[in-house]
Amino acid sequence: MSIFAMKSIRPLASASAVIVLLMCIYSFLLGNKVFDGKFENEAITWYILAKGIFCAVALVALTRIVDLMLERMSGANR
Repeated sequence: MSIFAMKSIRPLASASAVIVLLMCIYSFLLGNKVFDGKFENEAITWYILAKGIFCAVALVALTRIVDLMLERMSGANR
């Protein structure tokens, strides 16, 4: 089976990006004790939130780049 038989990895990567972002938002809210009714400004939770946003955007961007490269490579083989 060739890698060119695969249509797109975009749906899988998009779902993964959403899951990563939701996990990091949940960790942010849990670490700042929002669910307890108060808000404590913890630095590590802001780092986790920023990392989650970065990873989600990077996953989507990398998926688009890989899809474009695969499309160009499959067009060159024809």
